[in-house]
Amino acid sequence: MNKELKVSYEILKKIYIDGAYVSIELNKFLSTGANINNALVTKIVYGVLEKDISLEYFVSHFVKKLPKIEILILLKMVTYVAKNISSIPPFALVNEIVNLSKGVDPHQSGFVNATCKNLIAKKVPLPNRNTALTKYLSVRYNYPEWVIIELLKKHNLDFVEALLSEELPSDTHVRVNLDKISADDFKSKLTEKGIRYTDGLSDELMYVDYAELLKTDLKDLCIVQGLPSIITCKAMGAVRGKVLDTCAAPGGKSVYLAQNRDLDVYACDIHKHRVELIKKYAKSLQLDNVKCFEQDATKPNSDWVGKFDYVMCDVPCSNLGVSRKKPDVFLNKSLSDVKTLAGLQYQILNNSAKYVKSGGILQYSTCTILDNENSAVITKFLKNNPDFTLTKIDTFGLNITDENSMYTFYPNLTHTEGFFIGRMVRK
Repeated sequence: MNKELKVSYEILKKIYIDGAYVSIELNKFLSTGANINNALVTKIVYGVLEKDISLEYFVSHFVKKLPKIEILILLKMVTYVAKNISSIPPFALVNEIVNLSKGVDPHQSGFVNATCKNLIAKKVPLPNRNTALTKYLSVRYNYPEWVIIELLKKHNLDFVEALLSEELPSDTHVRVNLDKISADDFKSKLTEKGIRYTDGLSDELMYVDYAELLKTDLKDLCIVQGLPSIITCKAMGAVRGKVLDTCAAPGGKSVYLAQNRDLDVYACDIHKHRVELIKKYAKSLQLDNVKCFEQDATKPNSDWVGKFDYVMCDVPCSNLGVSRKKPDVFLNKSLSDVKTLAGLQYQILNNSAKYVKSGGILQYSTCTILDNENSAVITKFLKNNPDFTLTKIDTFGLNITDENSMYTFYPNLTHTEGFFIGRMVRK
């Protein structure tokens, strides 16, 4: 049996059925050191998730009713692989998928065989743009219809289609660990080893071919961190004193801030095991100015009232702005989930405000581009907390949408992942 297809199927089952995260499941497998084509497994798993909506649309044309999820995953796999991976011949692909289906339900193997052949041999037209616009956009660009409907409430069609179709860098975003090496020296070493990179927002930031970087000792001289995470920290300004990161795990922002030695960073998470991740991260960089706490961000801590110069609320969100890096974010999400999250986000922001000193900064951020979780949350907060007011942030030369000092980073305008920042000062 083709090992790559089998492993890909097992990983996809955990994601679709158990709700596991793609990055975690892939890393679990890749860290085993199994004798297998890791690049092929990664391409299949991410490819199926990235194309999930269109793949399900194609499958639906050849079945009267969508089969149970274990079989549906196999049909999505065969559709994706047949159209995108030439190294597996169609006859071998069908044979392997049918064999995998026998482990699920032997009685379904005939159905799977016939459907696979149809999926490979026949073309399916996209929905009619004129009569089913949101369906067309959903299948064409692999965004849920409900997200598109929400976006169209605020933006015109040209803007939305540009946003949906925006291609972002496929390489990994890293920052140079300036405690170990200068940015110029790091880039020189990348060039010496023939590792591809492109410059980022500042000297120490860049996109690199991380698969090649991992083969060298240079991996110990940089830190993988998404650009939204770094900009969120930079937007706080010239930070001095005591900082509270209310939703800190896995710790990227806390560690980034703590490498400014003038700071004491309090990093919190509701889950003990995630607090341990932050501790481990800080220890690996020999930072002794990160204090870690198991703390529910919605619950008051009387010891912290009025004690912090800066409070960062990078809150749990729908992650719709980073779907290109996390293609599993769309699975099993709905508008009602977004509304539920907005309630949680307001609770965190409202509670965290108590910890800000007079004249201190309260910063709210998400990795989504829907107003429900962004401007609506801040607007409600300011209405109920008149001692706070919005302030400007550095726009870093990016084409950021500024709506009364509430900043949305739309991928089609900034060429970054989508996210949001609102920076407030306590009067």
